Amino acid sequence: MEENLLQTIRDPHRRRTKLERILEAVPASLVWFTFFAAIYFSFTHPAWAAVYIIIFDTYWVLKAINTTLHLLSSYNHYGHDLKINWFEVLPQLGNKEKYLNDLRAELKTAPFRYREIIKNEIERIGKANLSLNYEDIYHVILFPFVNESVELLRASLNGILNSNYRKDRVVILLAAEERAGEAAQTTAKCLQNEFTRYFKAFLVSTHPDGLPGEIRGKSANASYAAEQALKPYLLQEGIAFENVIISNLDSDTNIHGDYLARVSYEWLLAKNPHRRSYQPITLYNNNMWDSPALVRVIAVANSFWQFMESSRPDRLRTFSSHSMSFKTLVEVGYWKKDVVNEDSCIFWQCYFYFDGKYYTQPIFIPVSMDTCLADTYKQTLINQYKQKRRWAYNVEYFPWLAKNLLGNRKIGLWHRLYKFWQYIEGNYNWATASIVIASMGFLPSFLGNNFVGTVFGYNLPYATKLMMNIALIFLIFSVYINMVLLPPRPKRYKWTRTAAMYAQWALVPLISIIWGSIPAIEAQTRVALGKYMEFWVTPKARHQENLKVQHSNLNQTSSMKS
Repeated sequence: MEENLLQTIRDPHRRRTKLERILEAVPASLVWFTFFAAIYFSFTHPAWAAVYIIIFDTYWVLKAINTTLHLLSSYNHYGHDLKINWFEVLPQLGNKEKYLNDLRAELKTAPFRYREIIKNEIERIGKANLSLNYEDIYHVILFPFVNESVELLRASLNGILNSNYRKDRVVILLAAEERAGEAAQTTAKCLQNEFTRYFKAFLVSTHPDGLPGEIRGKSANASYAAEQALKPYLLQEGIAFENVIISNLDSDTNIHGDYLARVSYEWLLAKNPHRRSYQPITLYNNNMWDSPALVRVIAVANSFWQFMESSRPDRLRTFSSHSMSFKTLVEVGYWKKDVVNEDSCIFWQCYFYFDGKYYTQPIFIPVSMDTCLADTYKQTLINQYKQKRRWAYNVEYFPWLAKNLLGNRKIGLWHRLYKFWQYIEGNYNWATASIVIASMGFLPSFLGNNFVGTVFGYNLPYATKLMMNIALIFLIFSVYINMVLLPPRPKRYKWTRTAAMYAQWALVPLISIIWGSIPAIEAQTRVALGKYMEFWVTPKARHQENLKVQHSNLNQTSSMKS
């Protein structure tokens, strides 16, 4: 890669070039053009607008069918992987032929829904080199935090402590912020004293405030911790970077007991483990039962999106908590210190650095996080909107992404165009789909003069309603999978809470607009207008009981009531 194509995104206050400003306006321009064009053509050429709306709705019906199939495929893989003790599998890879014979024997008696998965695994292992030893792998668990409570962080650390992976191969890195003051230092020292004896090491770093070229965000803190605390420690201990897997976890992340072993398994099977990120399934079960219905639907939708993308590795990118090679992280210069959404950006950093030869490996093992829950209902809804807006703000690095995708000729043209289309389509649909589907199907009839008197105009609302009803049929699968993934209902709640878990899905049309499209429109419009955002830390609120039982709940969920 040429240096000018790998230039940093830099802080949001810097001056942009004219080309950058033009590119920053592209995502929002597409969105607003769609809305204005739909209204304009509904006035002037209602038949044209109606044709567009029917095509758009048909596309989304087909997309609903396709995504449901991918959801079921991933759910099936998830159910299979949760039945395996992956730490016990790791030493079996040392005797490849015996392990293959065991898998072939398992295939004969396996349920039909798992047979294709086992066949693929036999093929993968047959091709794998398996030259690495799992005992040489070290896991570094990085928790950047600002003002999270000691109880919340302790719960996350207990999740790692209760995992089945060797603790003498696990290093904890707790990354505090200087701006959080003495309270953060007290939290870090308390947890270090409490947990040091259980792990290979327990490192603490403090990220100075106001370093040049940084924004106040998770990425700057994580990069500082990795470079200034972890790297010197590994050099001092003589631990090779290529043997280290680093997991950058949100402070509320509670890993499944098999997560570290499952990542190690994929690491050993990979032709080049340093050219992959490892992405788990993200659930929001830590406080799901305590959250209001609106927030529950949003959280489950996020998990379903992760399921669907996991069955399409060509589309899958890193999101939130994930793992990767520390060697690779050092090579690409750590996480960018001047972006809000470092979790997805790190995939693109690696993708461009290795000229397209970088992938995201789905891990069908869950990590559990908090829903967006605050102390009051009103603040919960506000915080949820802000969180969705922050996620949609990934358009912040669109100019950098576009220049790299279109300018790096070492990546095949088809792959560059496909990735570019994925990015544009994803952000465009995020902002427009719910509004176009829910409201614009009626515009030509209302605004198109005598259009409603035509056969086409009369039948348009019924046609769009029919297509949406077809799409809603596939919501049934989502409701079922949601109930299976839930942890057991806390004793403090009655059966009516379970009933509400079914009824909440009636809110989907409203939620998809107010907490889906609108925050995406705002985020894209902010970038287009140069009204840049900085990182917003989602406040954490969790019932005290959940701080004690969340790990067992995650594993109970993972027993899969299938």
